[in-house]
Amino acid sequence: MKKMDVIIIAVLLAISFIPEIVFGIRGGRSLNNTYAEITISGKHYKTVPLSSHKGEDSFVIKDKFGKNTVIVRDNSIAIVDADCPDKVCIQPGFISKPGDSIVCLPHQLMIEIKGKAEDEDQLDKVSH
Repeated sequence: MKKMDVIIIAVLLAISFIPEIVFGIRGGRSLNNTYAEITISGKHYKTVPLSSHKGEDSFVIKDKFGKNTVIVRDNSIAIVDADCPDKVCIQPGFISKPGDSIVCLPHQLMIEIKGKAEDEDQLDKVSH
């Protein structure tokens, strides 16, 4: 390797971190006020606040497709039991970051983590 090769590699490596820095700054805002949105067959079933949740709660989602047991622990959520044949929905474990999701295809169930920035909450309170 020549000296110029090392310089090019170093510059490219430094450039590769730019998206992480930009999206990290923008994405960090939405980590406030996270919540889980649960849908069945694409229709809203339940919204579970996560950022304000303390302790551990569980509930069962039972419908014509089957049964899933969900646990909410502090600021995270998981499906811990399901009567579907493949049980793929149990594998991700607890999720807590906006954009994370758990899907149970046989039961047409989806849990998706979403977030709001604090300034968005303030705007919601003013507009209502």
